[in-house]
Amino acid sequence: MHVGREELIRNLRESHRMIEPGQDVTIDFFRPEDAQGVALAYYETYGDTFPLEHVYNPEEITRRNATDDHHTVVARTPRGEIVGLFGMFRHAPNPGVYEAGQLMVLKSYRNRHISTQFSEMALDTLPRKLRIPVIFLEAVSNHVVSQRIAQDRGLVFTGLEVECLPAKANGASRNISLFPMFKAFENAACETHLPEAYHALCTALYADLGLPRTFAPSAALAGATLATPFCLPESGLLRLTVTRAGSDFDEAVRAAEAIIDPRGVVQIFVNLGDAAAPQAVNVLRRRGYFLGGLLPYWFGSDGLIMQKIGQEPDWDTIQCADRNATAMRDMVRKDYERAQCRCPRQS
Repeated sequence: MHVGREELIRNLRESHRMIEPGQDVTIDFFRPEDAQGVALAYYETYGDTFPLEHVYNPEEITRRNATDDHHTVVARTPRGEIVGLFGMFRHAPNPGVYEAGQLMVLKSYRNRHISTQFSEMALDTLPRKLRIPVIFLEAVSNHVVSQRIAQDRGLVFTGLEVECLPAKANGASRNISLFPMFKAFENAACETHLPEAYHALCTALYADLGLPRTFAPSAALAGATLATPFCLPESGLLRLTVTRAGSDFDEAVRAAEAIIDPRGVVQIFVNLGDAAAPQAVNVLRRRGYFLGGLLPYWFGSDGLIMQKIGQEPDWDTIQCADRNATAMRDMVRKDYERAQCRCPRQS
């Protein structure tokens, strides 16, 4: 029986209790008895605003952690209370790519270096222990802490996703932009079909990441498009993951755009292992899309984010940890301006 979001939140609200501060804390892997505490940590941190419903559902949290799709690490008191957590979870079509994210520590347990221990585990120790080939995270741009932590662990800025994180969950007036950052623990070679407009950027990022690549020519759009949409209406975000771009690609994109509010953000994830990818990117550029970033190994082969937004991003609020982040922001902004000048907004 499905339990709806409102009932899940009501159950957490009724069971929520303050946790006594100052207790000893143990960092440990998730156990089924932690599930209620994990859900309560999300509730205390985000209230009812977190965009994914399953984080409020103890049964679903337990189910996900019983598979290799999700690994949660918790900070646990001697009483079994959960005062912090982070997750490693599959997010891409390639099961070898894991996202490190959703790190949180309850306010009463901050300044205890728990976040530092979590970051070391998430971005280095745990991937090596679990033999995870590739990790990434999406570092927020309303402050630079997560960017710097990821840099210190060897992650590389590969793009900028504009205004796609809900503002409500973070106390901001507009949605927050995210920097995707990647680290490869295995560097298998693969073939890629790079669009000419982004060839220089991608080859520079491959060098920074230490990834060997073979560059192959493009092919015409043919056959049927194979794509999967994912929509978060409350975030104003529509993501279309395109495994293969066909002759109907323009129509497929147009249909996807119709799902979301015109003021929202559309992200198209293009498979650079598909020979038609450069032609698909050309279609998107003509439709007003601009660069979002490189996604190493996303499909097994690499991916490329192209994005379109219904209002100009607030570039001045995007904080950058260093010149690499600044250069990425400026490159994405320049491509946004190119898209605005060359392509009137299409319906």
